[in-house]
Amino acid sequence: MAGEFGNPEVIEENVDVLLIGGGMACCGAGYEIMRWADAAKKETGIDLKIKLVDKAAMDRSGAVAQGLSAINTYIGTEQDPADYARMVSNDLMGITRDDLAYDLGRHVDESVHLFEEWGLPIWKTDE
Repeated sequence: MAGEFGNPEVIEENVDVLLIGGGMACCGAGYEIMRWADAAKKETGIDLKIKLVDKAAMDRSGAVAQGLSAINTYIGTEQDPADYARMVSNDLMGITRDDLAYDLGRHVDESVHLFEEWGLPIWKTDE
C-alpha cells in the first residue's frame, strides 16, 4: 500500500558534514565527530556545520530499534588483535586483509566501551 507524498517542502542547507541514518553507527559517528569538531574549532576557529538526517524518527531507526542489538565482536583480555585476525582469516577461508582485521581488533573494545559510556545497556556474561 503506497502512500501519497503530495508536494513536500524542499529545504536546502549547506553543511560541512552530513551524516545519513539514525542507527547506532551513525549516531555514534555523530557523537564522535562533535568531539573532533570542538577540537578543530579551538585550533582553527572554524565552526563546522554538522547535520544528521534520517527517514524516520530516531528511536525507530537502525538495527537497534528493530531488536537486533548485539555486539558481535569483543576481544577482551584473554585474546589479542592477532588472535582476532586469525579467527577472521579462518572464518573467511583466508580471503582477508589481515592488516585490516588486526586494526579492527585493536579498536573494537574501545568502541564498545564508548557505546557503554553513551548509555547503551550492555549485558555481560563471564564467558
